Amino acid sequence: MTPRKYILAFLLLFAPCFLLLASAQDSNDEVGMWTELGIEKAITKNWDVGLDMEYRAQNKARFSVGLGTSYKVNKYLKFGVNYNFLYSEKNKYKEKYEGEEGSEEWTRGYNLIDKWYPRHRFSAEAIGSIKFWNWLKVSLRERYQLTHRRAWTAEKFEHREKYLSHLVDWDEDGNDIYEIEKTVIDRTEAKPYPTFTDQVLRSRLKFEYDKKRCPFSPFVSAEFHNSVTRGDHMLLQKIRTAAGCSYKFRKHNEISLSYLITFDMYDIEEDEVENTRETVRLHDRLHAINLGYKYSF
Repeated sequence: MTPRKYILAFLLLFAPCFLLLASAQDSNDEVGMWTELGIEKAITKNWDVGLDMEYRAQNKARFSVGLGTSYKVNKYLKFGVNYNFLYSEKNKYKEKYEGEEGSEEWTRGYNLIDKWYPRHRFSAEAIGSIKFWNWLKVSLRERYQLTHRRAWTAEKFEHREKYLSHLVDWDEDGNDIYEIEKTVIDRTEAKPYPTFTDQVLRSRLKFEYDKKRCPFSPFVSAEFHNSVTRGDHMLLQKIRTAAGCSYKFRKHNEISLSYLITFDMYDIEEDEVENTRETVRLHDRLHAINLGYKYSF
């Protein structure tokens, strides 16, 4: 392929991404920016180890650093294990209302939690891949992921504005004149979160253009996150789709750019008072632009 064809293929690949980004802005879907940095060292021809870091700038930000290793059994199958330390933001805002505005007594306000907390994540995966027509690489990755969070406490800030309406007089036409008394109450209380371990099976199907001596590798993928924490059945928590392209330059360097859409299906919400968890239906779509760099040697 000529450089002009590379540029054309790149633009054709990302045109749908930019259209999806525009539609996300119109629909008020959340859009974030993810960045990745990785270093990979080949120990032998089939065995490598790596270090990676990631930062997600979204409504709930997250930083992670991880160590991993993988072994390629043959050209069709590869196994890997990883450990990641996650440092995540707990950002929860909820409006509170009591009574009807304009009545004799009503209250409005909000609850706010904003704090960072650590988690530990272990994973093991198997990746099977096959090539068609000497340029299309199809891979299936099955990953078991265990995430552990120790018990922690966050400060919940509560803001309330209480309004009391008092009859104070009458006007010339006999209409009531009311005086509204406003009281502001702010308080902070400790909100405990118990120890929690989440187990997830992540299945990803990926189609990638993989041609020898071609530095560009466009790809599309779909990944399904199934929680097995409940034990009695699997719960489809999210579906993540991606479209992007990686570019290899100067032999050891690779950059990638992709657009992701995550469909949050269900979540497991905790009740720290009753120490129970319940399944909650979600309707969220998260959009993100992912920019990555990897150095291999």
